[in-house]
Amino acid sequence: MKQITIYDLLPLLKKGWVAMDKDGTWVWYEKKPVIHEIEPIWKMQGPNWSFIDLASCFNSLAPLKKNWKDSLIKVEHKEEE
Repeated sequence: MKQITIYDLLPLLKKGWVAMDKDGTWVWYEKKPVIHEIEPIWKMQGPNWSFIDLASCFNSLAPLKKNWKDSLIKVEHKEEE
């Protein structure tokens, strides 16, 4: 099965942010996350945030081929501006 990339999904995702953790798991965040101080993951700041583990929806989502810390992407659509 061919893997899809996060770039294939960007047009389909709601406005927010996506980022890949060190283990290759992609997550969509409602608000901009930050890197956790201890664990190799992104974390939400503050209460009442929405997030979705994209691996639970797309089991063939390809990991990014660069450092996970450089994976943060803002999801925005011109028609929403």
